[in-house]
Amino acid sequence: MSAPMLELEERPAVRVEPPKQWRNWYRVHQRMGVTRRVGVWYPGVTRGPDIFPSKDIAEQHALDFIAMCKPHARSWFDYLGAFPEGETPE
Repeated sequence: MSAPMLELEERPAVRVEPPKQWRNWYRVHQRMGVTRRVGVWYPGVTRGPDIFPSKDIAEQHALDFIAMCKPHARSWFDYLGAFPEGETPE
């Protein structure tokens, strides 16, 4: 006598919508005045001030920001990446 076969119902694929808001994150090593609008960043993990509609746009803004910084100030922070709004780098 054989065991009855299990009848499994096929589950529909769950579509996860991609994030629509992205934010840049930085690790700051020493106190730095960023801009008048942004203010001062203090040592530690710091989120960027703006939200972007895609990861690519967020990363491009980070590259533009880094390029705008004076060479000596670029050593004061590290770019950690763009993360969906609500997520933080570990």
